[in-house]
Amino acid sequence: MSKNSLLMARKLSDGRTQGSGHVPKGSIAVYVGPELRRFVIPTSYLTMPEFRDLMDMVAEEFGFQNTGELQIPCDEQYFENILLRCATQLNV
Repeated sequence: MSKNSLLMARKLSDGRTQGSGHVPKGSIAVYVGPELRRFVIPTSYLTMPEFRDLMDMVAEEFGFQNTGELQIPCDEQYFENILLRCATQLNV
C-alpha cells in the first residue's frame, strides 16, 4: 500500500484531510518539520522500532526540551516513509 493511498484512506492523517483539531482515541497528533505539518498517527506506532529510532535520533540532536505538542524536527518526506514502514508492518 502506498503512502498516498494510506493518507487518502485516512488511515494516517496528515492534517490536510481533517479540518478540526480532533484526535481519535488511540491516536496522537505530532507536528513535523519546519512548517510543523500535523500528522495524526496511531499510538501503536510509538513502539515500532523505526519510530523509536527516529525519536532517539531527535533526542540525541535536540534533547527533550519540548513542552506542549509533540514536535519532530525532521524532514517531512523522511517521516512519511517511517509511517509507511510502520503501517506496512502492522498491515494497516
